[in-house]
Amino acid sequence: MSEVMIDTRAWPLVHYVMPERVADEDAPQHIAALQAVLDRQQPFVLIFSGVELPKDSAHFFRLYKKWGHETRAAQQRYCRGAVRVEPDEAKRRSLWRKALRYLTTRTIPYPYEVVASGQQAEQQAQRWLQDLN
Repeated sequence: MSEVMIDTRAWPLVHYVMPERVADEDAPQHIAALQAVLDRQQPFVLIFSGVELPKDSAHFFRLYKKWGHETRAAQQRYCRGAVRVEPDEAKRRSLWRKALRYLTTRTIPYPYEVVASGQQAEQQAQRWLQDLN
């Protein structure tokens, strides 16, 4: 199995490095790691980096879509937002346009931003977390 790329050591900041590919046999572990974040039942912010979408990962996408549907209420309750880190300006604009489509169709149940650096991501995360107080 490849290493699951979800890092909760900086809780409530959860870092997820999207892998190039999620092998079929590894897909359940990725979903379990995401579920473990929700199982804490505490507010958090998800910080994404890595590839936009893993290639050749159809089984992962099926599981992720099912999990997302089943956990939508919990995601809405606990996830204060997700920040995508993309240093490349052209890619960042492309990701933001795609994110706007998802946000306007209510596919993403929490705020979403695309930023240029990890520092910007952490600053946005802290703003969302401060809104709790």
